[in-house]
Amino acid sequence: MRKEYDLEKLNVKRRGILPSVAASSMENAKIRITISIDKDVIEFFKEKAKQPGALPYQTQINQALRTLLPTAEGHSPLYQQIKEELLHDPTFTFTLKKIIQQDQNLNN
Repeated sequence: MRKEYDLEKLNVKRRGILPSVAASSMENAKIRITISIDKDVIEFFKEKAKQPGALPYQTQINQALRTLLPTAEGHSPLYQQIKEELLHDPTFTFTLKKIIQQDQNLNN
């Protein structure tokens, strides 16, 4: 080990917000982290990223996680999407109506 180091030439590993990608607003800033993700999940997103015009795999993972965040209404966009699709599915609404009617008949 050296007795003296030239601190001007020392490479420091940075943590947190990268200066080159720091956003004007902290809520939109990207934060560098280390995380363990299952191999099959990473491979799935890396394969998708190989498609022409596809986003980088890390961006795709970020977008997938974002669909799980609650909105101001308290539900995730994925929840909202499923809700809309089910409400416009005539088979689902018919079956749901039958279940509600059966439940009401049992309670009366």
